[in-house]
Amino acid sequence: MALILLIFLGVIFQGVIMFRSGVIYDFGIGYWGPLARDGVWHEALVGQLLRSVPPENPGLSGIVLANYHYFYDLLVSLFVRLGISTNLLIYTAFPVIFSMLLGIGTYKLANILFNNKKTSLLSVFFAYFASSFGWIVSLVKGQEIGGESAFWANQPVSLNLNPPYAISLVIIIFTILLVNSYLNRPKIFKALFIILLSGTLIGFKVYAGVVLLGGLFILSLKRIFFDKDFKLAIIFMFSLLISLGILLPQSKSSLGLLEIKPFWLIDTMIDAGDRVGIPNFTARRFAYLAEHKYFHLLVIQTIGFLIFFIGNLGTRIIGVLGFEKKQLKSDLFIFIFAMMTFSFLPPLIFIQKGNAWNIVQFFYYFLFIAGLFAAHGLRKVPFVLAIFVILITPISSITTFRSWLYPNPPAYLPVKEYEALKYLLLQNDGVVLKYPFDSNLRGKFKDPFPLSVYADNTYVSAHSGKSVFIEDAEQQIVLNTDYKERLKEATRFFIEKDLSWSEKFLKDNNITYIYLPKIYQLPMAEGEYPMKKIFENDNVNIYMVE
Repeated sequence: MALILLIFLGVIFQGVIMFRSGVIYDFGIGYWGPLARDGVWHEALVGQLLRSVPPENPGLSGIVLANYHYFYDLLVSLFVRLGISTNLLIYTAFPVIFSMLLGIGTYKLANILFNNKKTSLLSVFFAYFASSFGWIVSLVKGQEIGGESAFWANQPVSLNLNPPYAISLVIIIFTILLVNSYLNRPKIFKALFIILLSGTLIGFKVYAGVVLLGGLFILSLKRIFFDKDFKLAIIFMFSLLISLGILLPQSKSSLGLLEIKPFWLIDTMIDAGDRVGIPNFTARRFAYLAEHKYFHLLVIQTIGFLIFFIGNLGTRIIGVLGFEKKQLKSDLFIFIFAMMTFSFLPPLIFIQKGNAWNIVQFFYYFLFIAGLFAAHGLRKVPFVLAIFVILITPISSITTFRSWLYPNPPAYLPVKEYEALKYLLLQNDGVVLKYPFDSNLRGKFKDPFPLSVYADNTYVSAHSGKSVFIEDAEQQIVLNTDYKERLKEATRFFIEKDLSWSEKFLKDNNITYIYLPKIYQLPMAEGEYPMKKIFENDNVNIYMVE
């Protein structure tokens, strides 16, 4: 009963922001939190996958998507083909499934590791409700309590905001369970399932694939050299081959996405006022570096590392009490320790070009496993202290949860734009040209903001099902695509009075439709262009190029 209650509360805790988003209200479709970008991206990608596999880049027409793990979206598209709504799947069905499987899998895994019901229940509690010590940062700064990601890493409350991470964590948990079962009683069907899960995981989340394959590699070496057993090595090799078969075709200069910058996350956490922000530490770091005081620099960097490490872990730091020497004799624990290592080290060494802090997502798997050891360690402290730890564990995450209960969404798709895009959805296939995102327009609106001015996103592709010439430049930066010339040309079309160039531009790029909310204007009368208006309402004009 206690497990059922924990899972129920966990599903609500991780899902309320999802359940409220992607739903049609009187004002249009509402989007809470970061879903006006991230959720809309997945809607657009599912739409492209309904047309082709591999998909086109939703914001770069005619270009096959590269440098992105899209298997989650492919899974959604398979259910859409059965007649289930994309939004129902993305914002309700899968978040519920992922959160439930997280609770069930965590309980089973903790029970195998520690063979204790209370520890297993506490592990589920940490899997859902753990948070950082960001609330302490808020208190010190005299701000409203919050700070979920003050130390960069998001916490379990935000699990479903990143569905590729959510499904990858579930896959990792159940793969660990399978590996344990296989080690106890090797069977061919278990080996095949391990290969299937670990081999395809990289298509759901590259970070997760690296973590799991890294763990399998280390455990395989242990089995070879200490147990003279090559079976797990064979499983690893097949898993690796499948992973490479998935990764390489959709990778385009993917190695160029990583850059070696040790301690970047820690330094920026210390430097940025919207993170931890300790100006004195920043000044000292630069001074010690300039004066070649390397011992002093080492001390200040060590303190920064401890702030990063303990701050992100929050009360899970008590997990240090959960480590025991005898665990090193267990293959299952060796497997888990290896995965923790592969999860922990990359964020300390690398950054990701385009969106440097994205590399912190490696660390999310470490945080989950740390929760298991925290539950074990909590049983070793006095009862009063254990209760105190449990009470303060979810503080910063609860603040995040409360922010999702705000009555109005920060962004929405207005009803009239929804009608226009649904009309466009019913038209023949073709490339859509839209006005590039203009951040200056946001200041002319009040909260909540229309998607067109809230942030650069793929909302036209998402709701029209069409390829867009250039959309969501921010995502294109992350994907390391060659988008700048398109952005320049699209901007030129909507501001320059050069009809001959505009006609050539439309023809050369096979533009079929122009989607133009009435907050924008064409530089010349619409009759001057080789196109006709096929739709108009109070908010939007849609043209077909002739």
